[in-house]
Amino acid sequence: MKKINMNVKDEVYESLDREFKNFIRLSLKCDSGFVAPSFDSFLLAKLSDNTTFLTEEAVQHLMMSGQYAWAKRALDKDFPDVVAILISQASNYGFHIAVRQDWGSDDLSAASKAWATAIVKQAKGDESQIDILAAQIKSSAVSIAHVEEKLKTPAWRLAASLAQQLHDAKIAVEHARGSVAHEKLGALRSLLKLGIAYGTVKEKDEKEILERLRVKKPYLFEEEESFLTRAIAWWRSVFA
Repeated sequence: MKKINMNVKDEVYESLDREFKNFIRLSLKCDSGFVAPSFDSFLLAKLSDNTTFLTEEAVQHLMMSGQYAWAKRALDKDFPDVVAILISQASNYGFHIAVRQDWGSDDLSAASKAWATAIVKQAKGDESQIDILAAQIKSSAVSIAHVEEKLKTPAWRLAASLAQQLHDAKIAVEHARGSVAHEKLGALRSLLKLGIAYGTVKEKDEKEILERLRVKKPYLFEEEESFLTRAIAWWRSVFA
């Protein structure tokens, strides 16, 4: 390494010294933990026409503090905590992580683990954090049905309307008489089938509803079965 010895006038030295001190003062205002370069390093930067007077130590300190350090911690040790905060705060602003309504606990655990693994690997994070992140995803996820209800989606409004119509149809059948009761029973059956197809009614619920009506108004079902029996007998006679 070459060495240069310089003799300068006092006023030149004082000007350089003031400039160096101003640089330190302004840097400390931006970062109270700023690691100042030596006066020699400052002069070397000036001689080489380098407008950035940061030493290797100053750069290292910058990367270990302030916004850079937050990003580094977020992508390393504290990464899952950052994701957990995002997930937990999301619902306050209308965002949700929704899962299938028919998923059980095991399905949710498997999907959370797979997603957490993909996130950590793509971010080149510590793989020991996968299980922690997976647990946070699982605990924050909610059923799609809950999300639809909270956000009042078109699907939820349709399901709510279908449930109300089904309720009204059951009451109508119970209070109707004669041919009107048969019409209302037909409408009820149609709504039950639609509910099963849409996923808001289970088949066992359909059977229970019809069975309760059978107990209250058996004649509706007896006449219905009698008509079906006659129709089947007629078709058999035609094809025979």
